[in-house]
Amino acid sequence: QVYTPAQRFPGWYRNAKSGEMRRFNLNSQRIDSIKGEGRWLPVRFISACSAGHLSEFPWKQWIDCTCQGEGNLFLTDRGGSELSSVKIECRTCSKSENISGTTVKPNQAKGEQSAFQKAGINCSGGRPWLGEGANEANCTHPLIGALINQTNLYFPRTISAISLPDFQQGNDEILELRNEIEQDPLVCGIAQTLWKINNRMAIVQVKDSLESRGIAYNSTQLEKALESIFDSGAYIGSETSRPALPESELLSFRRSEFNIICKEVNNPKNIPNLRVIPSTVPSALSPWITKVNLVERLRETRVFYGFDRLEPSPSPLLDMPNSAMSQLFRNPPIEALERWLPAVEVFGEGIFIELNETKISQWQNENRGWLVDRLNDGFLTRVAGVFQTLPPNNQANWTWASRYLLLHSLSHILINQLVFECGYSSASLRERLYISADTKSPMAGILIYTAAGDSEGTLGGLVRLGRPERFEPIVRRALSRASWCSADPVCSENLGGQGSRLANLAACHGCTLLPETSCETVNQGLDRTMVVGLPDDRDHGFMAKLLENYSI
Repeated sequence: QVYTPAQRFPGWYRNAKSGEMRRFNLNSQRIDSIKGEGRWLPVRFISACSAGHLSEFPWKQWIDCTCQGEGNLFLTDRGGSELSSVKIECRTCSKSENISGTTVKPNQAKGEQSAFQKAGINCSGGRPWLGEGANEANCTHPLIGALINQTNLYFPRTISAISLPDFQQGNDEILELRNEIEQDPLVCGIAQTLWKINNRMAIVQVKDSLESRGIAYNSTQLEKALESIFDSGAYIGSETSRPALPESELLSFRRSEFNIICKEVNNPKNIPNLRVIPSTVPSALSPWITKVNLVERLRETRVFYGFDRLEPSPSPLLDMPNSAMSQLFRNPPIEALERWLPAVEVFGEGIFIELNETKISQWQNENRGWLVDRLNDGFLTRVAGVFQTLPPNNQANWTWASRYLLLHSLSHILINQLVFECGYSSASLRERLYISADTKSPMAGILIYTAAGDSEGTLGGLVRLGRPERFEPIVRRALSRASWCSADPVCSENLGGQGSRLANLAACHGCTLLPETSCETVNQGLDRTMVVGLPDDRDHGFMAKLLENYSI
């Protein structure tokens, strides 16, 4: 037998007919429904805080009830549009109050307090997903009331990376040894932690693993293989590809992926998890696109490192891994070697597209006035404030923003068309953006890929569409579909911003948005006019020339 730990949450239930409230747990006696007496249903209100805690709605504290026990509470919930229609009452002490204002999140920067803070009710640090008694003490974040099905109660934090080979070594034996090391992910993970502390300890750990599997190795080659796995600089590529200005760690890793996927990678023996075959760019698209690579196989590792409540954190990696440990473990491991996070490896296929840098610069120079006017300072701040956009370390400007909106919107436009052609659903396709406005080493690449295939390979339907005879008509159809939206002209107008964080311009569910799992930024940082122009002025669009004399 397999026993799965569980906990009932919320524990408060309400009788649908009488409004009486009772608290239940997994050991509570079952109450059978009796005709005419009403069913017991979970209450629809709980409480949460921005630190990630989740707890019961403080019913008794809210009405300042000091009666012993938890009986004789009644909840009147008429299901109205306002919380003033939801009233909690203790019929022992006759105290009552509606819950109006409890769900309002205060602006702490302006010194505002939540309704619970004003009533002297603090967050209890509840973590019901870790079992009973797992509360964290001394939480100072304001407690907020919430509906149990409220969408902003859970924002997962995930990060992913594509498995990359090391081209610097140029030695098949080292590549083969590296591949053998990576076949044991547990030992590889321990060795990576040790590598930061003491290289020799990591080497000994890997030696034991290789010897136990009967794999021969050379000590010098082993050390070089570990360097290529664990040293971030191993992926940077040639000196000419180094950026002129320092970049964030995440953007630097994206650059390493960009430098690899730009090349041909076709060595199944030593590099089994990445296969990149250059394709021919159709002549009609060559002014805008310089490279199309068919990524016939890739391996992506996705890691879950916690979650946010009420609103996404602007810097989710700031307190890693301590923040993830406290959220995911009841008793967080202290030793570095014992710390781990849930992760999954998935295999997929994709199409890599790189835009013409000369054409991007020309487009930005010719449309400078229009771009500066459209991308005002407030909008730039909002787009750069989205953590996933990976803005430059220095202040984001219109040059970077126009490049980002162009690449990101083109990615969505192509995905919306590819789903009709490749056989995958829209939720099965994902994007990976390689964008930098660095003066020495700019990036303008898109990887559209899927991780819906099995561990042995993929269906091949997406890669096939990257061939020149099919790619050109797909791009033309995609641009034609994006040139008009059912919400135009309102969608294309510059109204200051659209979307939940006002970080979009011309983008809505009728034209550009994707399922949120498919988009890197959860549908933030989009403007299709960068690609196809305005309905009454196509000249501003980067690829608007392809719309001339073409219809679906």
